[in-house]
Amino acid sequence: MAPSPESDVPRSIRTDVIAIFPCCVGLTVVPGTSRRMEDDVNVMDVARSIGLADGSVTGTIDEADVLTALGELAKGDPENADLFGDAAARVQRTRSAGVEAHAAGVRATSPEAATVQLRYRAEMADIFTDLAIDVGLRRHRDLVDATS
Repeated sequence: MAPSPESDVPRSIRTDVIAIFPCCVGLTVVPGTSRRMEDDVNVMDVARSIGLADGSVTGTIDEADVLTALGELAKGDPENADLFGDAAARVQRTRSAGVEAHAAGVRATSPEAATVQLRYRAEMADIFTDLAIDVGLRRHRDLVDATS
């Protein structure tokens, strides 16, 4: 029986690669913890789910959709809630792409909610990309600390 390519790589290097490239994760357990990496929230999967990482980042997106996605990420990964909070603040500071007013009842239950603040998709995609990098760097740092 031939050894698997993974067994030829020292564990510390595999751990670093997994931290940097979580898409390559199999069933690896994070050193020093009982959680599996594939159970972690993936920022880019969430970005993709709201249409920010599919290669088409033109046009606008409802700010509330972006903030809701960030809130869900924060609930799913409380260790990085500060990063998600910073990203939410950054969303609110980006330039406006305009405001849409919807007729009452179309999308809202109150007159205030009938107004939709729009943001540019490209700027929101940049925020999610930066957030994914920040979360990845923090996890990598934590893994390095756990193995040291």
